[in-house]
Amino acid sequence: MTAATEVFWGFNRDITVETVDMRLQNQEVSGQEILTKDKVALRISLIATWQFSDVLLAFAKLNKPAEHLYRELQFALREAIGERTLNNLLENKQSLNKLLLDAVQGKLASFGIDVTSVGLRDIILPGEMKTILAQVVEAQKAAEANIIKRREETNATRSLLNTAKVMEENATALRLKELETLERVAERIDKISVFGGLDQVLNGLISIKQ
Repeated sequence: MTAATEVFWGFNRDITVETVDMRLQNQEVSGQEILTKDKVALRISLIATWQFSDVLLAFAKLNKPAEHLYRELQFALREAIGERTLNNLLENKQSLNKLLLDAVQGKLASFGIDVTSVGLRDIILPGEMKTILAQVVEAQKAAEANIIKRREETNATRSLLNTAKVMEENATALRLKELETLERVAERIDKISVFGGLDQVLNGLISIKQ
């Protein structure tokens, strides 16, 4: 068996060689000005990781695979943002990342390009929208704080009513509460003059001297 020899005819031909990186690469799509469904202008950037799954297929079908990848990411981003309101976008960022990944994977797999991840990196709001959102968040926090305060006041009132009910039904408990109140009063003064015994103190006949 003889060894095969391969040759190519170089006369009147231009031979070019292009080096292709087969490793995992990053593709950034930055500074995209896009309107949301509720007409809020956003400046958005995303980043994707990708690599060639079939480099010969990619260059056979595409003149510049990396540029084609960029355009598909750009189109997918604009379509996804344009179908969502600002609130939906901010609340479901992770689900949007998956949606973008699925969209570009389906389109690029047949071109020998494998996109492994897509993620929104920056979502920049206009200055006036930042102010409005800050005011909304502040109002929401104030409302939540007010609800918590009212809940605590309700619990405190309910606790007082329960305590009053217990003292009404139990003379010993009432007496203990009176002694507790007297102890608190005594902690705040330097000298107490008592006339008529402890019962008079508990009944309000107290002379307090500074």
